[in-house]
Amino acid sequence: MIGQLVTFEDLKAATGYTRLSDLERCLKKAGIRYSYGKDGIWTTIEAVNAGLGLRPPENDAAYQPDQVL
Repeated sequence: MIGQLVTFEDLKAATGYTRLSDLERCLKKAGIRYSYGKDGIWTTIEAVNAGLGLRPPENDAAYQPDQVL
């Protein structure tokens, strides 16, 4: 889903960090962009994927069978 938010609580559960400063450091190290809201920091699933070096294929038809395996 495009624009899916990842909340502060989601980030804490995913990383195991509970302190804001530790979580910020973890996200910065991974290259994950985030922002601040009234309930803590948040990001999007797209930003998480980008920080992990993942991106959706631009055109599924462009893949060849030997590239999938």
